[in-house]
Amino acid sequence: MLSDRDIVRAMKEGKIKIIGFSEDSLTPNGYDLRIGEIMVPSRNIHIKEGSVSIPPLTRFLIGTHEEVHLDSNHTGEIWIKSRWARRGVLASFGLVDAGFRGILTLGAFATEEIEIRVGDKFAQICFFSLSSSAEKDYSQRSGNYQNQKSIRI
Repeated sequence: MLSDRDIVRAMKEGKIKIIGFSEDSLTPNGYDLRIGEIMVPSRNIHIKEGSVSIPPLTRFLIGTHEEVHLDSNHTGEIWIKSRWARRGVLASFGLVDAGFRGILTLGAFATEEIEIRVGDKFAQICFFSLSSSAEKDYSQRSGNYQNQKSIRI
């Protein structure tokens, strides 16, 4: 796992790129991803500014403010920020494949009504170095969401 110092070094070396980077979002062992957009598919809501009240028992999607670009030697793992879990938000995230480029779309579920605002920190990404570079990176394996700039379902 990369430390804050390792993340900054990897960014300077062009191995990891975070477009929209904020020093305030750097953590000792990761980076806090901010909300860039919110979608509530069942309510036909899709906002890129302001806030929205998510009803109880409702699925919603978050598009990150930051674009993340990884080389073929690095991957990322996403974790929900504990403050959202404490408010009843359930989410299951995964790995960000080596070679991925674009915003990240994060799916979540509200167990009770919550107010969520564009710009809030929602999840943390932790970066890892692979033991060897990927033979074929994300763009070559599937690339379904490569270079996405907005939420795509």
